[in-house]
Amino acid sequence: MATTWHKTDFKGVRYRKHAERKHGVKFDQYFIITYKLDGVTKSEAMGWASEGHSASESFEKLCELKRNQKSGQGPRTIAEAKQEAELYREKTNRERIAAEQRNKTLDQYWEEYYKTAKKSKKEVSYKKEESHHRIWLSPLLGHIALNDIKLEQWDLLTDALAKAGKSKRMQEYVTGTLRRILKHAYHRRLIDEAPPTGKRVGVTGPGSSNRRRRIIRPDEAEAILLKLEEIDRSAWRITRFAFLTGCRASEAFNLCHRDVDLIAGVVTFPETKNKDPRSLPISESLKQIFDEIPEGKPQDKVFLNSKGSPYKEAPSAFRTVVDALKLNEGRDPLDKVSFHSIRHSVATELAKRLNIRDLMDVMGWRTVLMATRYIKGDEDTKRNALAGLEQTLKPQEGKILPFNKKTGST
Repeated sequence: MATTWHKTDFKGVRYRKHAERKHGVKFDQYFIITYKLDGVTKSEAMGWASEGHSASESFEKLCELKRNQKSGQGPRTIAEAKQEAELYREKTNRERIAAEQRNKTLDQYWEEYYKTAKKSKKEVSYKKEESHHRIWLSPLLGHIALNDIKLEQWDLLTDALAKAGKSKRMQEYVTGTLRRILKHAYHRRLIDEAPPTGKRVGVTGPGSSNRRRRIIRPDEAEAILLKLEEIDRSAWRITRFAFLTGCRASEAFNLCHRDVDLIAGVVTFPETKNKDPRSLPISESLKQIFDEIPEGKPQDKVFLNSKGSPYKEAPSAFRTVVDALKLNEGRDPLDKVSFHSIRHSVATELAKRLNIRDLMDVMGWRTVLMATRYIKGDEDTKRNALAGLEQTLKPQEGKILPFNKKTGST
């Protein structure tokens, strides 16, 4: 059945009646407007009278569209007007959300940052940041909006850390966590200024003074391994592996059976501190360690403790042996033997045999600076070099040759 359209008192405005529904005493009316655009006749719906539309209101909209067509400004059709309104709503909504984000407090934004941290960082790293936030940042600055964290708030944090007797390194770690949170927000344009540097807030860390200095001598290494072999074979294996490779403790903990290729003679560390995997040749001594370890599934960890569980920290037996041998007795904290001292010691020994490029490859360092941080100088070489300076302070006596007057030659 064809639709019947009725004219109104307004040119370009028509309506049709609803078959059953009434609006007041009349049947509900559905209004449309008709006009020409670029030589083409167009009809667009306005809506039902029961929804608030009328002939006069439809005519006003038609006149508005015609004015826009003539001036070249504004929407020329109802469809364009709806699209423009939708874009405006989206823009307004974005601005509202952005304003809400910019007004977020440190505690509110922490949840967003922490989700990112857990995806991109190692567990030990993001758990330390969580501890810094919970113990220091949240109580002091958690209620403050991100944009309101200025130097005054940084001073509040550093003063609290100093009054609590925290070391320079600890102050550097806590302020570093705050800086990373704010930098995360800055890169997302939620705050106007990048966070200040450590130097600007007066926390730059202790530098090289906080580095461990202890080198494990060959006789000490032998004593540690002999004692470990007696009391805990599992601890002996992972410790000897560390002495034979110089790997980081975490690299040994995370080593899986799929990473050990005895046929090719290569062990690969896929999960390293700097994210770059590296491979080392398997020496005969390393092969002997792997030969006594039962085969496991590719994803299983190679080194298991005496209870059959993967290592998550240095073997407790290692600390027990170090204490029993009194290797740390009377030593400064930074001069004490730790499991990480093995890596320092291996680097020092390899530095005597390898060029800097090969040393960086074996130890897994990206920069020469990192290599020099771990390498310890050889005292005998220094002593001989300094002793040799004495010769440069003595005048060199020239060799006098006789001159033959007759021949004019020497």
